[in-house]
Amino acid sequence: MNSRKLAAALMTCLCFGSIHAYGVLLAPVEQWLGTSRTVASLGYALAIAALTMGVYLNGRIEAVLGPRFRLIGSGAVAALGLMIAGGSSSAAGLLLGFGLMYGLANGVAYAMSLGIAAAAMPGREAQAMGLATAIYGLGAVLCAQLFSSALGGMHVPVIFLVLAPVVFAICALGTALIQGDTPVGPRSVEGIPQVIPGSLRLLWFSYLLGAFSGLMVLAHAPAIAVWRNGLGGEAGLVSSVVSLGSVLGGYLGGVFAGHVPGPRGVALPLLVQAAVLLVLPFVAGMFPITALLGLAGVCYGVLIAVIPVEVRRISGPQGFALNYGKVFTAWGIAGVAGPVTAGYLYDITRGYGAASVVAAALSVCSCLTILRAGK
Repeated sequence: MNSRKLAAALMTCLCFGSIHAYGVLLAPVEQWLGTSRTVASLGYALAIAALTMGVYLNGRIEAVLGPRFRLIGSGAVAALGLMIAGGSSSAAGLLLGFGLMYGLANGVAYAMSLGIAAAAMPGREAQAMGLATAIYGLGAVLCAQLFSSALGGMHVPVIFLVLAPVVFAICALGTALIQGDTPVGPRSVEGIPQVIPGSLRLLWFSYLLGAFSGLMVLAHAPAIAVWRNGLGGEAGLVSSVVSLGSVLGGYLGGVFAGHVPGPRGVALPLLVQAAVLLVLPFVAGMFPITALLGLAGVCYGVLIAVIPVEVRRISGPQGFALNYGKVFTAWGIAGVAGPVTAGYLYDITRGYGAASVVAAALSVCSCLTILRAGK
């Protein structure tokens, strides 16, 4: 095991997981900029779209730049973007700096970190990628707590301006840790194994359905708890449990993928997720609701960890970055459309029952599709 390379990958994931702590800053951003909640929300929506594009572009950039240049470049772009977001005091600065630049750098850094982690643990690639996925989620949990605490003594722009040098410093340290190592990935697109088109399409479609299902519920987890329990005081606890569940699921996904051949390691969690979603509308009480939503978080975490492992299994180490970028676009679509769909169903039914049933059906379809992809 190459501990230096693994440390670089995990540090990068922990740092860039901060992008998913934006929810804590949503209302303060609205107040800081004197804008609407819609405009404030666009910062994260654009970041998700840019992150997806970053993962996609990483496979193309890999043909030109090695991991050291991509890592330090991601750190520089991310830091500059955060400085623009914090220093402009305008919605345009937020969208450009945090949404576009930080999101794009985040996608490149996250995707390459998965490849670095896998290369750092030969023979245990699945476990390494699951660990990196879990650490990325843990970064979101920790930064949400840090941001929440920081808001008591500083304004939003200061948080962005403090985060900027931290991100760059961690990327610089990661670059130093992998200095002298053999570059991860090919230096040209020639020689990359051709992936079976049918398998890749099925994997993409399964990822779309599974992530769409999970995010329909998880993005609204605190609101679902209020809907079923009638109390909003524990909403923060529910959000934390769901986030930690997805972190645990990310690690377990790597373990499952390392011991269960093909994509079958995620088939059972998808069925469990479907069962949880079907039961959810009929359960009351904070503890059972929180437990069910936490279990849904675990299932979602398994899914997002197994998919990159499966892409690497199908396409090989050299074709991983290129093909994972293609498959990851499914998550980008789900990340934007899933929560919106759940919100729309809530608006027309005044509850989350319909959203839970739809999400459960999508989980079952995802399970059936991913089993076909493994044949």
